[in-house]
Amino acid sequence: MATRRAGVGAIWRWHDEPESHTDTHARLEFRSVGATSSVTASGSRRSTSALRGAVCWAEVRRPEMARQESHEHHYVPRFLLKPWAADGVLNGFWWNTRKGRLDCKQMGTRAFCYEIDLLTLQEHELGRDALESVFFGSVDTRGSIARDRLLEGGSASLNIDQRCDFARLLLSLEARRPEVVRQLRDGRSYLAEALDSDSEILHAMETEGLSGSSSAYVEKLGISLGDRALSNIQQLVDNKKIGGRLINSHWRIVHLGPGDGSLVLSDRPLVRLFGYEHPKASWFLPLGPRAVFCAANCPKDFDRLTPRKLARSLNVDSVRQVQKYAFCVDGGHNRLLEKHLPPRDRP
Repeated sequence: MATRRAGVGAIWRWHDEPESHTDTHARLEFRSVGATSSVTASGSRRSTSALRGAVCWAEVRRPEMARQESHEHHYVPRFLLKPWAADGVLNGFWWNTRKGRLDCKQMGTRAFCYEIDLLTLQEHELGRDALESVFFGSVDTRGSIARDRLLEGGSASLNIDQRCDFARLLLSLEARRPEVVRQLRDGRSYLAEALDSDSEILHAMETEGLSGSSSAYVEKLGISLGDRALSNIQQLVDNKKIGGRLINSHWRIVHLGPGDGSLVLSDRPLVRLFGYEHPKASWFLPLGPRAVFCAANCPKDFDRLTPRKLARSLNVDSVRQVQKYAFCVDGGHNRLLEKHLPPRDRP
């Protein structure tokens, strides 16, 4: 859990590890390839530090009843999209290169910012959608509570754990982007290569009279290297170094006035400027058409822009990093979208 060191210049401390044995922070563990035991051809185990094939499942609470697995995995939580919806309908703008014009898709929040089976695992006792429903389900639930408190009372209204909850939500927005997820899945080949070139493992297999590659044998035991590679997404969300710096930056909620315009939401909603350790590092997340979360390592950066100038600058950055859609509540951003939306033949 997060703690705060008392005294002058108190520092927020990032939780060392989510509470994986409770319903507060659900952390999944997977069958690991660690130096613990070997399995003989007959299936019996004997102690050795060479062939690594231990089974280590997380003791996360099992669902009491069978449930239907989710296949629509949202990389932008629907609760972040909802403030831009009117009567449940979002206006998703995209630049149609083939037709040379700005097009708009009008549908509910469920129809945007998702991919089928984006985070689906090959196997897990909590379901193949455990990353989506359990891990990110916890991140989103707790993050939405922190978001609501931020909007109601500002950053001072958050307790220590809620500050961490919101930081985890921010980190998750980058971690579960489809491009990042695909890169993580590609990590399977690196795991397989490491197993197949490990001299200790090769010697142990030879001793046991086992043929074939080490990686193939490990997967025959039911240890999915692909799932193990994808499980690293949890480490991106629970990154102590980046998360610790983020929760100790200066936080503020900026509300736009009547003459300040409105904010555009991108399907890559988190805007970051500079690396997290840079003195000018800044984080921005629109929380509604007229409210934005801001975090900066230097508090003076907050005072250099009026709300109106902040909205204009942030809208440009948001639109430039659109993956498929930009969301607006009015038609006042068409010129901005036409100028900065990345061209696509189809969204």
